[in-house]
Amino acid sequence: MLSLKNKIRIKPILIFVIIFTAFAGGVFYAFVANRPNPLNVTQVENALTKQGIQTFNITDNAQNNFPAMGLENCIVAEQDDLRFEFYQFDNVKSARKVYTQAFNKIYGNRTTNRVEFNERKLNYRIYILDIETNYYVAMYNENTAVYAYCDSENSSIIKEVLNSLGYPNIADTGWNQETSFDNIIRVLVYVLCIPIMFITRIWIYPVVYKSAGVSRRKALELGDSRKEIIPKLIELSKNPKQTKLFAMIHNYISLPAYIAVVLAIISCFTDRVENILDGFGLAIPLVMVVCALIFITIDKRMSK
Repeated sequence: MLSLKNKIRIKPILIFVIIFTAFAGGVFYAFVANRPNPLNVTQVENALTKQGIQTFNITDNAQNNFPAMGLENCIVAEQDDLRFEFYQFDNVKSARKVYTQAFNKIYGNRTTNRVEFNERKLNYRIYILDIETNYYVAMYNENTAVYAYCDSENSSIIKEVLNSLGYPNIADTGWNQETSFDNIIRVLVYVLCIPIMFITRIWIYPVVYKSAGVSRRKALELGDSRKEIIPKLIELSKNPKQTKLFAMIHNYISLPAYIAVVLAIISCFTDRVENILDGFGLAIPLVMVVCALIFITIDKRMSK
């Protein structure tokens, strides 16, 4: 039979595990699951050749345009109004930079009558713009990037090329244009992170008062709220620096979630912070787990 004390301890742990599992699963699905595999030169050349388009390896010339960026391969295919550029680097940062440059070129061509496709995962992003006269694609996946465009009447060629390379969603006609509602949902997801991260304080607070050499009952007698109690614990502690460190972690554990909310709001108006936002989306569940494990371990050692 479990004692009441053990039941009380198990309850927050169970809540934490359920919420964290749901949140981590959502993050994995949003940022990692169903991400296409990065392309290689042979795949791209074969896909373009299959469409009757001749390819050219212009790596040597392209390296002058991308100095010190680690360009390994550059394939270009051009036929009438269609142009397809493929870049392979030795790092993700350079591929992302090429995507950003291509995206900025494309985005300036937006018209009132347009269809947009926008998908992103960890180290993967694709943006397609289809207006009445032209069709554009910008994409990066790990260390590779693609920039392609043509007249709208020939867009099926680019769709077939990318579809054969493992990007089936691109050939679909039922695209959903990104709306402000999508941005609101993203902000709300990160707002939800704040109370989720707040739960980790359940394991941090006991370490704070135990590091001051004070029992839980004694800590409760020091004030009506933790805001009042914690400064007094630091004063009572024989090792105030240590107690102050634990108190800072306790007070600011939700800070990454607040930053993520701000970045999510900014991302509603600009694309430049989305890679940073992705990093926060993956870091938040990791911070939660690491903090919980570390402070549970410290608590057990202090209780001996």
